[in-house]
Amino acid sequence: MRHGSCVHISDPAIRSTPFSLVLQLFLRHPWLRRLSAALLGLLLGVALVAAWGWWNARSLRALADDLRQAYETHDAIAMEQLFCWDGVDAATRGRIRFVILQEHALPIDSVTVRPLTAFDRQVSPGLRPNLTPAGTIEVTFATTDRLSAAYLAGRDGFRHRLIVMLPAN
Repeated sequence: MRHGSCVHISDPAIRSTPFSLVLQLFLRHPWLRRLSAALLGLLLGVALVAAWGWWNARSLRALADDLRQAYETHDAIAMEQLFCWDGVDAATRGRIRFVILQEHALPIDSVTVRPLTAFDRQVSPGLRPNLTPAGTIEVTFATTDRLSAAYLAGRDGFRHRLIVMLPAN
């Protein structure tokens, strides 16, 4: 049928595209709309949890890489910058600097990120962390006795930092 310069096609087979069939199905069955919305919400929730876990692990791995770089270059200042110094007094900061200067000359064998153990999650008598622990970074030195150091790491804003244990009072 022709109306002026337009062509009007009235074939019912053309209107039954897959999209229009699904749309008609959704309009006829409200339970299907609810089920689809629930599945979409569940899928989005799982994707967000997976993305958060990946980003969290990536941030911990970046801190471990920065720690390895500071050890390999024997850069005590860079190593100090990896710590969260919130609430740390001058005496505690001086003791940590002393330990850093003792360890930073040792050769590194490996730096690994480990999940928190049950012991790391417990409250220590007389001490508290200045960040909530999220993981452990273990540095193994290339010495004959395989000396190692374990650092607690916690989230400070959008990145992880090494934790300092403070007096609990």
